[in-house]
Amino acid sequence: MPELTTSALMEHHEAAKTLVELLEGNGRFVAGEPRYKRDITAAREAAPGQTPSAVVFTCIDSRVTAESVFDRDFGQLLVVRTAGHVPDRAAVGSLEFSAAELGVSLVVVLGHERCGAIDAALNAVADDTHDPRTGYLVEQLWQPASQALSETPEGEDPASHALRLQVRRTVADLSRRESLEGVLVVGAVYDLDTGRVTLVDED
Repeated sequence: MPELTTSALMEHHEAAKTLVELLEGNGRFVAGEPRYKRDITAAREAAPGQTPSAVVFTCIDSRVTAESVFDRDFGQLLVVRTAGHVPDRAAVGSLEFSAAELGVSLVVVLGHERCGAIDAALNAVADDTHDPRTGYLVEQLWQPASQALSETPEGEDPASHALRLQVRRTVADLSRRESLEGVLVVGAVYDLDTGRVTLVDED
C-alpha cells in the first residue's frame, strides 16, 4: 500500500473526528437523551440536499437502526445493509459511490450480537448442510463460522467470536480496495440489550 498523502491524512483526521461524534451520539442514545427527533420538520429541512459524514455498513436486522443507534438526523448518515454485512458487489458499489460522489471518508462496519445470518452459517458448518434459501450467505460466512467453531472452547457459544471475525474480515476486505483508498474503515459491534456500540480491534 502506498504511503498516505497529506490529503489522505487530513481525510483520516476528519474521519476520526466523525467517529468520535458517532460514538458520542451512541452515548446519547444509550442514555435516552437523543439530540434529534427525526420528524417531518427535519425531513423537510434536509430535502434540498444531503451532507452525510459517514456510512454505516450493517446487517438487515430490524433491531439495528443505525440512525437511532448513532443519534443522527436526516441527511447525516448513509446506511448500507446486507445480511451478516456480507460485502457483495452491490454493497461495495454503494460504499464506493458514497466515497466518490458524496465525499464520505468514514465507513463503520457494524455487526451485532445474535445475528441470524451468522447463526445460519454456524449451523450449516456444524451440520455440514446447505439450505438453498440461505446458500449464498452461508457460503460467504462459512470461513468465519468454521474458524469460530474450531477456536471456541467447548461449552461456550461461538456466535460472538464468529461475529467479530466477520467484522474484522469485512474491514480488511474494504480497507485493501483501491476504490476506497483514503477512506477510514473501522469495525464495531452493537449490543442489542444495552444499545451500546463497541469498536472491534483489527487483530
